[in-house]
Amino acid sequence: METYSVSFYEYVTSSECTGFGWNFWNSTDENINARLNPALTRIMVLFLHPLVAVTGILGNLAFMFVVWKVPYMRNSMNIILLNLSVADFLFLLVGTAIKFANVMHSPVLGDSFFFQCFLIIPLVNVVTFASLLLVSLISVERYIAVCKPHQYLKMTSRRRTLTYVGCVWSCCFALAVFLFPSTMDFVTVCLIWPDTSVYANFPAKVGFCEARSYFWSSVNEFVQIFPFFIALVLNIVCFVKIMSRLYGKMVFLPTPRQAQQEGQVSKRHNNSANAATRMLLVNGIAFFVLATPFHVTSAVQFFELISSEWLCNCREFKDISIILLYVNSAVNPFIYGLTNRTYRRAYYSVFSQSQHSSRRSWSTLTTTDNQGNRRSTIV
Repeated sequence: METYSVSFYEYVTSSECTGFGWNFWNSTDENINARLNPALTRIMVLFLHPLVAVTGILGNLAFMFVVWKVPYMRNSMNIILLNLSVADFLFLLVGTAIKFANVMHSPVLGDSFFFQCFLIIPLVNVVTFASLLLVSLISVERYIAVCKPHQYLKMTSRRRTLTYVGCVWSCCFALAVFLFPSTMDFVTVCLIWPDTSVYANFPAKVGFCEARSYFWSSVNEFVQIFPFFIALVLNIVCFVKIMSRLYGKMVFLPTPRQAQQEGQVSKRHNNSANAATRMLLVNGIAFFVLATPFHVTSAVQFFELISSEWLCNCREFKDISIILLYVNSAVNPFIYGLTNRTYRRAYYSVFSQSQHSSRRSWSTLTTTDNQGNRRSTIV
């Protein structure tokens, strides 16, 4: 039987198709499987993504609840972290849900719903850019606090922080609107499957979110990649300067006798600075370590677009990098609690108080019921 490689440009005549179609009638299983969701993708989307999403959604909701309930948690840095939790929450909720729906809906790789083109993808772009800019804003804020404390006292206020956060979200929405032409065309493709029972329930039509032109496809990849690497360099510089400043303070401490005479004030100051720095470093390093594989893969895809000689089969690596992105959005609230005693105390005070309140309510309800039962018995 004659076989051939399936081409996107094999046109299937149909009034339902807005673009070209795929004719799999005489194709080999290998050619067909290249157009279907790989087994690794299905396993990750159906099992690993929901597990990470549920963990991250609960963790970010818990952090938002703690900031809302505990007054001393409503400082400038936590306002930024609160917005980062909102971005992570939306990314986990929307990103994993739509991928799960896509895989459950169709076995064809990349098959999308119509509303993804103009709603889901722009929303994911907004929260992705927001996470990157907010992490960078935290690094700059900590750099000023540690390296330029006098300027930090003059610059820090809740109103100013809210202004910075508002600018971040405005820039992210502007970037998402700018990238709208890169995914706004919904193209339906008709499919002809082999006449066997294996493909009896496969879809006859699939849809894809396509760019208006090759130019917009390249712009989309460029905007997704280079801001990340610029932010990576910025954060590394901030980390190095912060650690150099703190290390310098430790090196030039006075003699042991003089240090002992300074009392506990200097010790508390150092402990507080070290705790904030430790949380910043762990949070920032985790963010960029987990996000870098995805952006490296995107960079490879960008070079594939601009160079016909560059070809990389990175599907498996892309799937793994996507799950790392979701892990990145899920771990932040746990990092705060593990690396900073103030956050642990806030978590404990809120949830232990809630647990005690529930116990007291249950105890009161039980006592009231018992008294009612006794009165009923007497009557």
